Amino acid sequence: MEKGDLTCPNCGAGFRRIALTSLPGRSGEFRCAICDTVLEVLDGSRAVAYRLTVAPSRISG
Repeated sequence: MEKGDLTCPNCGAGFRRIALTSLPGRSGEFRCAICDTVLEVLDGSRAVAYRLTVAPSRISG
């Protein structure tokens, strides 16, 4: 298991990332839940989960 943090370069939202190398995942993209910026492209080789941990102080829309 790998743990790490990921920050959106566009809005500053922070995410906790956990990857399980023992389980296959799905290929695709992970996008910021706040501004929809692509943060990571997934190849499906492992299961990856994300959790929003830091919301940006100001959300522009």
